[in-house]
Amino acid sequence: MANMHPGYLWPIGVLFAAVCASAAEMPPMSPQARAGIDRALGTKGVYVQEESAYKFAFPRADVSVRVGRQRLSPTQAPRSWVTFSPSMLHEGAMNGELILLEDEVNRVMTAALNAGLEVTSLGSASLFEQPRLLVMNFWKQGSFQNLAGALKKTLDEVARAGTSGPDATPPGAVTAPVTNNIDPAPLNAALSMRGVVADGIYRATIGRIAIVDGTPIGREMGMSTSIVIFGTNDRAFVRADMIVSPDQLQRVLKALRGRDFTVTSIRKHTVGEHPESIFISVWKQAAAIELARGLRFALDVEVGAAKVASNSGRPQ
Repeated sequence: MANMHPGYLWPIGVLFAAVCASAAEMPPMSPQARAGIDRALGTKGVYVQEESAYKFAFPRADVSVRVGRQRLSPTQAPRSWVTFSPSMLHEGAMNGELILLEDEVNRVMTAALNAGLEVTSLGSASLFEQPRLLVMNFWKQGSFQNLAGALKKTLDEVARAGTSGPDATPPGAVTAPVTNNIDPAPLNAALSMRGVVADGIYRATIGRIAIVDGTPIGREMGMSTSIVIFGTNDRAFVRADMIVSPDQLQRVLKALRGRDFTVTSIRKHTVGEHPESIFISVWKQAAAIELARGLRFALDVEVGAAKVASNSGRPQ
């Protein structure tokens, strides 16, 4: 740092001042706006005046969490949270994350999408925890009333999911693996792809090119939508990773959930790539041709060749 040219310090100082000025200029949230959010959610938040941020926390007191052999108290366990703040483009912005059990994730995701929230990521809350917890992040801008209403619908679905019992297969009910024998011809026709079958398992990929640190990377470096269908034609299973851009993410999620695909993660594989790429991992069991047709619909939605209704994954 002692050898740094003084000229390098000026842009950093200007940038820091700009960030501070931007935060200082954020308009406050009125007591009326905060009261309206309280009424919609049925609880009160904590207002952080210096950032014009209204924060809510929702501990999962209904879940007893253990990490390894260590039991966590409700205050130690991960908790859901959401923060409201004024927006430069709309009345308000809302950012948050929900802590969900595995069997809650997809029904809550559907509720969030149908309420107009933008689901931005899905991943594990930690490692070795029992039961397994996942973190679903979301974001939205609009009026404070609409934001709070959309969040309330999503939280209501969390409550319903938590009281309806798990959807997962109970211990002891595991069935033997299915012998792989997939016919590729109808799947290729439905997907408009050229997949290959090895050991009875169908595999197909669609690549794209991205630039990372000035280096082009493509399909063989992992920048691809990959589809794996195994089992039999009548009783098949799919694992798929769909690569999408940020502006495609929400409509593809709606398309997948509308066709009952289970979303298992939403994540990035690289950092700093151009164009930006996000991967949606999915799983489903059905007839092989149904799986192929559902994925083809999602691929068509991705590129704009098909559309989903505003509050469902069904085609318009």
